[in-house]
Amino acid sequence: MAPAFGRRAIAADVVDAKATAIDPSVAPPRVTSKVYLDVKFAKYKEPKRLVIGLFGEAMPRAAENFASLCAGDNAGGRSYAGTRFYRALSGNSIQGGAIGSPNTGRSGLSSLEDGATFPPDNFDIKHSTQGLVSAVRNPNGEIDSRFFVQTEDDAGWADGRYAAFGIVLEEGGGMDLVRRISNVDVQTPQNSPKDPITIVACGRLDV
Repeated sequence: MAPAFGRRAIAADVVDAKATAIDPSVAPPRVTSKVYLDVKFAKYKEPKRLVIGLFGEAMPRAAENFASLCAGDNAGGRSYAGTRFYRALSGNSIQGGAIGSPNTGRSGLSSLEDGATFPPDNFDIKHSTQGLVSAVRNPNGEIDSRFFVQTEDDAGWADGRYAAFGIVLEEGGGMDLVRRISNVDVQTPQNSPKDPITIVACGRLDV
């Protein structure tokens, strides 16, 4: 089932990605760089680390946008540090990265100098395995800072609609941490975690 990513439906048409589909459950794209998110649950003192591998060859713009927002090395100095996971959908996905609207998830700001949105590189990567990290798109179909991590093996509803650009690695908390976030108590109707789950630090890692 497709999750809700905001109040308005995405205006851009769904594209047919079958002709150039990359199936990561069979042959994942090459990880060209790695980043980390240190995630803190309100109830616990110590943060847990989530490590994500990025597909810089298959998805260069989306991957670098995410990496730059982890490192804070973009012209605007924007970073995921201090933002929250604003939606947790058990058995489906977790959503975060809403720079500029950290508690609502209604919008985000990219790594570009003015925070402008930009179109996805492509929709080549199928959502066929858990742990894929994909860009949330705004009502115009473009990418900002928001992202989601899928927790189901088959998220075919996302194919041709959302651009996958990375995958959760088993370093750090891995998928156990992602599932832990997805299963927290939430407030309806937005499915926002009742207790804040905050990215307290983030950055680039050596491959």
